[in-house]
Amino acid sequence: MELSTDRDLVLAALDGDLDAFGELVCRCRGSILPELSHLLGDSHSAEDVAQEAFLRAYLKLTTLKEPYNFGGWARQIARNIARNRLARNPVILPLEEHLSEGMTAPAPVSEDCSDPRLHQALVALSRLSPKLRETARLTYLGDYSRKQVALRLGVPVGTVKRRLWEGRERMKEEVLRMSRIGRSTEVVRVVPDIRIEELPAQNMEIAASGPGLYFGTVLVPGHVEVCDFFDYPGGILTQSVRTQVVRKVGIMGRECFEVLIEHSDCEPPEPNVLDYFHKTDKGFDWVMRTTADGTYPATRFMEAGEELFPLSYSAGEHEDYAARVVKLSIGGRDFSRCLAVFWGWEKGTPAESFYTAEGRQILHRRFTGPGAPESKNYRYDKLLEEERKTFRGSDYRLWYDTVLEE
Repeated sequence: MELSTDRDLVLAALDGDLDAFGELVCRCRGSILPELSHLLGDSHSAEDVAQEAFLRAYLKLTTLKEPYNFGGWARQIARNIARNRLARNPVILPLEEHLSEGMTAPAPVSEDCSDPRLHQALVALSRLSPKLRETARLTYLGDYSRKQVALRLGVPVGTVKRRLWEGRERMKEEVLRMSRIGRSTEVVRVVPDIRIEELPAQNMEIAASGPGLYFGTVLVPGHVEVCDFFDYPGGILTQSVRTQVVRKVGIMGRECFEVLIEHSDCEPPEPNVLDYFHKTDKGFDWVMRTTADGTYPATRFMEAGEELFPLSYSAGEHEDYAARVVKLSIGGRDFSRCLAVFWGWEKGTPAESFYTAEGRQILHRRFTGPGAPESKNYRYDKLLEEERKTFRGSDYRLWYDTVLEE
């Protein structure tokens, strides 16, 4: 049956028909471009905004409550993007142009990137190379300006524009390929399904096997573990970290574990580091860090007791942390009873670390609150639709998940 209405095309696009979405774009592009040119005063900027608006419309297609109104909805997204650009870089226009019909402020559009039906588009984005992936993630999911992305990644604005263009083309190819061949057997680089079930009124105490700096490192020479970081919104992989306990060494009269931390699959690249920990009867004392920055190693000695990680945790509220018992599963892995330890709230970016009964950390979640220091790594307002956590009257939003892979 020929698809003749916008509603039919939207439903087909939701089922993975890329040609149907292409037809929707063709139908409304002609009316959106003149309005954008009128608003921005530049046909090239209008074309750029239109491309970005249609990509966002595809990513958020399941949030469209009235499928017959795709054209008006896409125009509203384009107006939002154009206005954001004008707010950052105002363009002086004649007064009559500001009073043009249809230029009233639009209502905000939902940013629910965690909807399962958006999985195909998120997978396509996650399979880009690290440089293209991080540029697209910051722009489309983080809503950073091109200038802000350029500063974050340390590249020229022109490089950001080129990466976005290349990323859009690669995403189109990937979505089309997935639509044709069905479910892919390739590794998916988005956060696995995390399920947390509360087990109220249960008690649990664990002995930590390591400091849990990047993750729950087991301080035994030769131990190796790999974890992946997934940033929100979208839950896209942003880096992998391999941690290896190399050996025991003596530093200033103390026996320390030397831990090598290697970063990969991230943009911009992160330097490798060597951390040194000393285990005492009070906890895991972080003694020193040496960072390889490509030119020479920079070494920092910690003050006595500056970073001291506890030896054990127990359920309930304590001075430095609060813990509860939960049932945890990640992807297809069931970890049964775990202790969820919430800590670090005094800095505005608290973390929640999940430990098995054996003291292994298997999941690390980082949250951020409205009063946290401004960061180039996240935008609090863009985390609105992600999981929230309320603690002692403060509202926190999920920033990233770190999952133990091996």
